[in-house]
Amino acid sequence: MKSKLGLFQLYCIVLQSQFGSAIISIAHAVSEKSGTSGWVSCLLGGVANSLYVYMVWKLVASAGEHNVFQYIMQRLGGFGGRIVLTLTVLLNALILYIILSNWLNTTELWAYPRTPEWFLMLTLFGVCMYLALQPIRVYARFAVFCTLFIPSFIVMSGYMLKDWHPYHLLPVFEMGPLAVLDGAFVALWGLTGAEIILLLPGYINHADKAKVLRTAMYASWTTTVIYAFCVFSSMALFGKEMIHLIREPLLYQMKAISLNVIERFDLIIITIWILFILTSFYSYFMLIVSSISAMLRKRQEVSKAATYVCGTILFAICLYQLTADQMDQLQAITNRFAPLISFGLIASMLFLLWLAGLRNKGGRKSS
Repeated sequence: MKSKLGLFQLYCIVLQSQFGSAIISIAHAVSEKSGTSGWVSCLLGGVANSLYVYMVWKLVASAGEHNVFQYIMQRLGGFGGRIVLTLTVLLNALILYIILSNWLNTTELWAYPRTPEWFLMLTLFGVCMYLALQPIRVYARFAVFCTLFIPSFIVMSGYMLKDWHPYHLLPVFEMGPLAVLDGAFVALWGLTGAEIILLLPGYINHADKAKVLRTAMYASWTTTVIYAFCVFSSMALFGKEMIHLIREPLLYQMKAISLNVIERFDLIIITIWILFILTSFYSYFMLIVSSISAMLRKRQEVSKAATYVCGTILFAICLYQLTADQMDQLQAITNRFAPLISFGLIASMLFLLWLAGLRNKGGRKSS
Protein backbone atom coordinates (compact mmCIF):
# COMPACT_ATOMS: atom_id res chain seq x y z
CA MET A 1 0.00 0.00 0.00
CA LYS A 2 1.50 3.31 -1.08
CA SER A 3 1.57 6.15 1.41
CA LYS A 4 -0.53 9.07 0.26
CA LEU A 5 0.59 12.66 -0.14
CA GLY A 6 -1.42 15.69 0.92
CA LEU A 7 -2.15 18.53 -1.46
CA PHE A 8 0.23 20.89 0.36
CA GLN A 9 3.01 18.31 0.07
CA LEU A 10 2.23 18.04 -3.64
CA TYR A 11 2.38 21.83 -3.91
CA CYS A 12 5.80 21.90 -2.25
CA ILE A 13 7.15 19.06 -4.40
CA VAL A 14 6.13 20.77 -7.65
CA LEU A 15 7.33 24.16 -6.41
CA GLN A 16 10.72 22.77 -5.43
CA SER A 17 11.16 21.00 -8.77
CA GLN A 18 10.67 24.30 -10.62
CA PHE A 19 12.19 26.86 -8.28
CA GLY A 20 15.87 27.15 -7.63
CA SER A 21 18.26 26.30 -10.43
CA ALA A 22 17.52 29.48 -12.43
CA ILE A 23 16.70 31.99 -9.71
CA ILE A 24 20.26 33.34 -9.43
CA SER A 25 20.75 34.10 -13.12
CA ILE A 26 17.28 34.35 -14.67
CA ALA A 27 17.28 38.17 -14.58
CA HIS A 28 20.44 38.26 -16.71
CA ALA A 29 19.25 35.57 -19.14
CA VAL A 30 15.76 36.99 -19.69
CA SER A 31 16.77 40.67 -19.81
CA GLU A 32 19.44 39.86 -22.37
CA LYS A 33 16.63 38.85 -24.74
CA SER A 34 13.80 41.23 -23.84
CA GLY A 35 15.49 44.18 -22.12
CA THR A 36 13.31 46.12 -19.70
CA SER A 37 10.40 43.78 -20.46
CA GLY A 38 12.08 40.82 -18.77
CA TRP A 39 9.48 40.60 -16.01
CA VAL A 40 6.73 40.56 -18.66
CA SER A 41 8.51 37.68 -20.39
CA CYS A 42 8.49 35.75 -17.11
CA LEU A 43 4.73 36.18 -16.84
CA LEU A 44 4.22 35.05 -20.44
CA GLY A 45 6.45 32.06 -19.79
CA GLY A 46 4.26 31.24 -16.79
CA VAL A 47 1.15 31.32 -18.96
CA ALA A 48 2.74 28.89 -21.44
CA ASN A 49 3.92 26.69 -18.58
CA SER A 50 0.33 26.46 -17.31
CA LEU A 51 -0.56 24.68 -20.56
CA TYR A 52 2.37 22.33 -20.00
CA VAL A 53 1.23 21.59 -16.44
CA TYR A 54 -2.25 20.81 -17.77
CA MET A 55 -0.82 18.35 -20.31
CA VAL A 56 1.24 16.64 -17.61
CA TRP A 57 -1.86 16.43 -15.40
CA LYS A 58 -3.79 14.72 -18.21
CA LEU A 59 -1.15 12.00 -18.26
CA VAL A 60 -1.20 11.65 -14.48
CA ALA A 61 -5.00 11.48 -14.36
CA SER A 62 -5.01 8.46 -16.69
CA ALA A 63 -2.19 6.45 -15.07
CA GLY A 64 -4.04 5.02 -12.06
CA GLU A 65 -1.82 3.40 -9.41
CA HIS A 66 1.29 3.24 -11.58
CA ASN A 67 3.60 6.11 -12.44
CA VAL A 68 3.25 7.46 -15.97
CA PHE A 69 6.40 5.73 -17.24
CA GLN A 70 5.13 2.31 -16.19
CA TYR A 71 1.76 3.17 -17.71
CA ILE A 72 3.42 4.07 -21.02
CA MET A 73 5.26 0.74 -21.10
CA GLN A 74 1.98 -1.09 -20.49
CA ARG A 75 -0.01 0.76 -23.13
CA LEU A 76 2.61 1.26 -25.86
CA GLY A 77 4.48 -2.00 -25.45
CA GLY A 78 8.20 -2.63 -25.12
CA PHE A 79 9.41 -1.13 -28.40
CA GLY A 80 7.34 2.07 -28.58
CA GLY A 81 7.52 2.65 -24.84
CA ARG A 82 11.29 2.33 -24.73
CA ILE A 83 11.74 4.80 -27.60
CA VAL A 84 9.64 7.43 -25.82
CA LEU A 85 11.30 6.84 -22.46
CA THR A 86 14.81 6.85 -23.95
CA LEU A 87 14.17 10.33 -25.37
CA THR A 88 12.85 11.37 -21.97
CA VAL A 89 15.99 10.08 -20.24
CA LEU A 90 18.29 11.92 -22.64
CA LEU A 91 16.46 15.23 -22.19
CA ASN A 92 16.36 14.94 -18.41
CA ALA A 93 20.04 13.98 -18.31
CA LEU A 94 20.91 17.12 -20.31
CA ILE A 95 18.89 19.32 -17.95
CA LEU A 96 20.49 17.65 -14.94
CA TYR A 97 23.97 18.28 -16.38
CA ILE A 98 23.20 21.96 -16.96
CA ILE A 99 21.81 22.40 -13.43
CA LEU A 100 24.92 20.81 -11.95
CA SER A 101 27.36 22.75 -14.15
CA ASN A 102 25.74 26.12 -13.41
CA TRP A 103 25.81 25.38 -9.69
CA LEU A 104 29.48 24.35 -9.78
CA ASN A 105 30.50 27.45 -11.76
CA THR A 106 28.60 29.80 -9.45
CA THR A 107 29.78 28.25 -6.19
CA GLU A 108 33.37 28.18 -7.41
CA LEU A 109 33.25 31.91 -8.19
CA TRP A 110 31.38 33.03 -5.09
CA ALA A 111 31.98 30.63 -2.21
CA TYR A 112 34.19 27.55 -2.66
CA PRO A 113 37.09 28.35 -5.02
CA ARG A 114 39.41 25.78 -3.39
CA THR A 115 36.93 22.95 -2.99
CA PRO A 116 37.39 20.24 -5.65
CA GLU A 117 34.46 19.98 -8.03
CA TRP A 118 34.36 16.20 -7.68
CA PHE A 119 33.77 16.56 -3.94
CA LEU A 120 30.82 18.93 -4.43
CA MET A 121 29.41 16.60 -7.07
CA LEU A 122 29.86 13.57 -4.83
CA THR A 123 27.99 15.29 -2.03
CA LEU A 124 25.09 16.25 -4.30
CA PHE A 125 24.84 12.82 -5.91
CA GLY A 126 25.11 11.08 -2.55
CA VAL A 127 22.25 13.03 -1.00
CA CYS A 128 20.04 12.61 -4.08
CA MET A 129 20.67 8.88 -4.25
CA TYR A 130 19.86 8.56 -0.57
CA LEU A 131 16.57 10.45 -1.01
CA ALA A 132 15.73 8.45 -4.13
CA LEU A 133 15.91 5.20 -2.16
CA GLN A 134 13.66 6.51 0.61
CA PRO A 135 9.84 6.49 0.53
CA ILE A 136 8.45 9.50 -1.30
CA ARG A 137 6.98 10.89 1.92
CA VAL A 138 10.54 11.47 3.18
CA TYR A 139 11.31 13.73 0.24
CA ALA A 140 7.88 15.37 0.58
CA ARG A 141 8.77 16.46 4.12
CA PHE A 142 12.13 17.74 2.90
CA ALA A 143 10.40 19.71 0.13
CA VAL A 144 8.07 21.30 2.69
CA PHE A 145 11.11 22.26 4.78
CA CYS A 146 12.90 23.84 1.80
CA THR A 147 9.78 25.81 0.85
CA LEU A 148 10.03 27.70 4.14
CA PHE A 149 13.19 29.42 2.85
CA ILE A 150 11.69 30.76 -0.39
CA PRO A 151 10.32 33.97 1.21
CA SER A 152 13.91 34.99 2.04
CA PHE A 153 14.52 35.63 -1.68
CA ILE A 154 11.43 37.83 -1.90
CA VAL A 155 12.25 39.76 1.27
CA MET A 156 15.85 40.47 0.32
CA SER A 157 15.01 41.38 -3.27
CA GLY A 158 12.24 43.66 -2.01
CA TYR A 159 14.60 45.27 0.49
CA MET A 160 16.95 46.35 -2.30
CA LEU A 161 14.12 48.21 -4.06
CA LYS A 162 14.89 51.09 -1.70
CA ASP A 163 17.69 51.96 -4.15
CA TRP A 164 15.69 51.39 -7.32
CA HIS A 165 15.51 53.73 -10.31
CA PRO A 166 12.10 53.70 -12.07
CA TYR A 167 13.67 54.93 -15.31
CA HIS A 168 15.55 51.61 -15.55
CA LEU A 169 12.19 49.93 -16.25
CA LEU A 170 11.11 52.26 -19.05
CA PRO A 171 10.07 52.01 -21.81
CA VAL A 172 8.52 48.62 -21.11
CA PHE A 173 8.30 47.26 -24.67
CA GLU A 174 11.27 49.05 -26.18
CA MET A 175 12.64 45.90 -27.88
CA GLY A 176 9.31 44.89 -29.42
CA PRO A 177 6.88 42.02 -28.89
CA LEU A 178 9.09 39.43 -30.61
CA ALA A 179 11.89 40.11 -28.12
CA VAL A 180 9.42 39.67 -25.26
CA LEU A 181 8.39 36.30 -26.68
CA ASP A 182 12.05 35.36 -27.08
CA GLY A 183 12.58 36.14 -23.41
CA ALA A 184 9.51 34.07 -22.55
CA PHE A 185 11.28 31.00 -23.98
CA VAL A 186 14.18 31.63 -21.61
CA ALA A 187 11.77 32.03 -18.70
CA LEU A 188 9.99 28.84 -19.72
CA TRP A 189 13.29 26.98 -19.40
CA GLY A 190 13.56 28.24 -15.82
CA LEU A 191 10.02 27.03 -15.08
CA THR A 192 10.56 23.42 -16.13
CA GLY A 193 10.14 20.75 -13.49
CA ALA A 194 6.42 20.00 -13.33
CA GLU A 195 7.27 16.59 -14.83
CA ILE A 196 7.91 15.35 -11.30
CA ILE A 197 4.14 14.77 -11.07
CA LEU A 198 4.58 11.95 -13.59
CA LEU A 199 5.99 9.87 -10.73
CA LEU A 200 3.17 10.55 -8.28
CA PRO A 201 -0.17 9.15 -9.60
CA GLY A 202 -0.28 6.36 -7.04
CA TYR A 203 0.39 8.80 -4.20
CA ILE A 204 -2.24 11.41 -5.10
CA ASN A 205 -5.05 9.38 -6.71
CA HIS A 206 -7.05 9.59 -3.47
CA ALA A 207 -7.49 13.34 -4.02
CA ASP A 208 -9.95 14.96 -6.39
CA LYS A 209 -8.38 15.31 -9.83
CA ALA A 210 -9.47 18.94 -10.15
CA LYS A 211 -7.80 19.75 -6.83
CA VAL A 212 -4.60 18.08 -7.97
CA LEU A 213 -4.61 20.22 -11.12
CA ARG A 214 -5.24 23.40 -9.13
CA THR A 215 -2.45 22.55 -6.71
CA ALA A 216 0.04 22.01 -9.53
CA MET A 217 -1.10 25.25 -11.17
CA TYR A 218 -0.71 27.18 -7.91
CA ALA A 219 2.85 25.90 -7.57
CA SER A 220 3.66 26.92 -11.14
CA TRP A 221 2.12 30.36 -10.70
CA THR A 222 4.03 30.87 -7.43
CA THR A 223 7.33 30.20 -9.18
CA THR A 224 6.32 32.48 -12.05
CA VAL A 225 5.48 35.39 -9.76
CA ILE A 226 8.71 34.99 -7.77
CA TYR A 227 10.82 34.89 -10.93
CA ALA A 228 9.02 37.92 -12.37
CA PHE A 229 9.53 39.85 -9.13
CA CYS A 230 13.25 39.00 -8.97
CA VAL A 231 13.73 40.04 -12.62
CA PHE A 232 11.80 43.25 -11.93
CA SER A 233 13.88 44.13 -8.86
CA SER A 234 17.20 43.36 -10.60
CA MET A 235 16.29 45.48 -13.61
CA ALA A 236 15.08 48.33 -11.38
CA LEU A 237 18.36 48.26 -9.48
CA PHE A 238 20.96 47.73 -12.22
CA GLY A 239 19.39 48.86 -15.51
CA LYS A 240 19.60 47.08 -18.85
CA GLU A 241 23.18 48.15 -19.68
CA MET A 242 24.65 46.80 -16.45
CA ILE A 243 22.50 43.70 -16.09
CA HIS A 244 23.80 42.38 -19.42
CA LEU A 245 27.29 42.27 -17.86
CA ILE A 246 26.27 40.53 -14.62
CA ARG A 247 25.73 36.76 -14.77
CA GLU A 248 24.27 36.48 -11.25
CA PRO A 249 22.30 39.70 -10.61
CA LEU A 250 20.56 38.35 -7.53
CA LEU A 251 23.86 37.60 -5.80
CA TYR A 252 25.13 41.10 -6.53
CA GLN A 253 21.93 42.48 -5.03
CA MET A 254 22.47 40.45 -1.88
CA LYS A 255 26.13 41.43 -1.71
CA ALA A 256 25.09 45.08 -1.58
CA ILE A 257 23.13 44.46 1.63
CA SER A 258 25.26 45.30 4.65
CA LEU A 259 24.01 45.28 8.23
CA ASN A 260 25.85 45.59 11.52
CA VAL A 261 25.39 41.91 12.31
CA ILE A 262 25.77 40.33 8.84
CA GLU A 263 28.21 41.55 6.21
CA ARG A 264 27.89 39.04 3.34
CA PHE A 265 24.25 38.25 2.61
CA ASP A 266 25.27 36.75 -0.72
CA LEU A 267 26.96 33.85 1.09
CA ILE A 268 23.77 33.21 3.04
CA ILE A 269 21.79 33.17 -0.20
CA ILE A 270 24.23 30.70 -1.79
CA THR A 271 23.86 28.45 1.25
CA ILE A 272 20.07 28.51 0.96
CA TRP A 273 20.28 28.13 -2.82
CA ILE A 274 22.00 24.77 -2.36
CA LEU A 275 18.74 23.40 -0.95
CA PHE A 276 16.87 24.40 -4.10
CA ILE A 277 19.61 23.01 -6.34
CA LEU A 278 19.30 19.74 -4.44
CA THR A 279 15.53 19.53 -4.93
CA SER A 280 15.74 20.40 -8.64
CA PHE A 281 18.58 17.91 -9.12
CA TYR A 282 16.63 15.23 -7.24
CA SER A 283 13.58 15.76 -9.45
CA TYR A 284 15.43 15.11 -12.70
CA PHE A 285 17.47 12.29 -11.19
CA MET A 286 14.25 10.59 -10.13
CA LEU A 287 12.75 11.06 -13.59
CA ILE A 288 15.80 9.37 -15.13
CA VAL A 289 15.89 6.47 -12.67
CA SER A 290 12.12 5.89 -12.87
CA SER A 291 12.20 5.90 -16.67
CA ILE A 292 14.98 3.32 -16.75
CA SER A 293 13.26 1.18 -14.08
CA ALA A 294 10.10 1.19 -16.20
CA MET A 295 12.03 0.23 -19.34
CA LEU A 296 13.55 -2.70 -17.43
CA ARG A 297 10.07 -3.78 -16.31
CA LYS A 298 10.99 -3.47 -12.63
CA ARG A 299 8.19 -3.80 -10.12
CA GLN A 300 9.62 -1.01 -8.03
CA GLU A 301 9.09 2.48 -9.37
CA VAL A 302 12.68 3.29 -8.36
CA SER A 303 14.82 0.18 -8.25
CA LYS A 304 17.93 0.12 -6.10
CA ALA A 305 20.13 -1.26 -8.89
CA ALA A 306 19.00 1.40 -11.36
CA THR A 307 19.61 4.12 -8.77
CA TYR A 308 23.21 3.07 -8.14
CA VAL A 309 24.02 2.46 -11.80
CA CYS A 310 22.46 5.74 -12.97
CA GLY A 311 24.14 7.68 -10.19
CA THR A 312 27.54 6.23 -11.05
CA ILE A 313 27.22 6.79 -14.81
CA LEU A 314 25.87 10.33 -14.42
CA PHE A 315 28.62 11.17 -11.93
CA ALA A 316 31.25 9.96 -14.39
CA ILE A 317 29.71 12.00 -17.22
CA CYS A 318 29.45 15.14 -15.10
CA LEU A 319 33.15 14.94 -14.21
CA TYR A 320 33.71 16.44 -17.66
CA GLN A 321 32.87 20.10 -17.24
CA LEU A 322 32.55 22.62 -20.05
CA THR A 323 34.26 26.00 -20.01
CA ALA A 324 32.20 29.11 -19.25
CA ASP A 325 31.94 30.02 -22.95
CA GLN A 326 30.96 26.49 -23.93
CA MET A 327 28.39 26.46 -21.14
CA ASP A 328 26.91 29.72 -22.41
CA GLN A 329 26.58 28.24 -25.89
CA LEU A 330 24.93 25.08 -24.56
CA GLN A 331 22.61 27.16 -22.38
CA ALA A 332 21.59 29.31 -25.35
CA ILE A 333 20.67 26.21 -27.38
CA THR A 334 18.84 24.68 -24.44
CA ASN A 335 16.87 27.87 -23.75
CA ARG A 336 15.57 27.72 -27.29
CA PHE A 337 14.85 24.06 -27.82
CA ALA A 338 14.45 22.31 -24.44
CA PRO A 339 10.97 23.77 -23.73
CA LEU A 340 9.81 22.82 -27.23
CA ILE A 341 11.17 19.28 -26.86
CA SER A 342 9.55 18.94 -23.42
CA PHE A 343 6.19 20.05 -24.84
CA GLY A 344 6.67 17.71 -27.79
CA LEU A 345 7.45 14.69 -25.61
CA ILE A 346 4.43 15.20 -23.36
CA ALA A 347 2.17 15.85 -26.37
CA SER A 348 3.55 12.70 -28.06
CA MET A 349 2.83 10.63 -24.94
CA LEU A 350 -0.76 11.89 -24.87
CA PHE A 351 -1.22 11.26 -28.60
CA LEU A 352 0.28 7.76 -28.54
CA LEU A 353 -1.76 6.76 -25.50
CA TRP A 354 -4.87 8.05 -27.27
CA LEU A 355 -4.04 5.95 -30.34
CA ALA A 356 -3.42 2.91 -28.15
CA GLY A 357 -6.81 3.45 -26.52
CA LEU A 358 -8.50 3.62 -29.93
CA ARG A 359 -6.76 0.42 -31.00
CA ASN A 360 -7.86 -1.41 -27.89
CA LYS A 361 -11.45 -0.24 -28.34
CA GLY A 362 -11.41 -1.34 -31.96
CA GLY A 363 -10.06 -4.75 -30.97
CA ARG A 364 -12.80 -5.27 -28.38
CA LYS A 365 -15.54 -4.29 -30.85
CA SER A 366 -14.25 -6.66 -33.54
CA SER A 367 -14.14 -9.54 -31.08
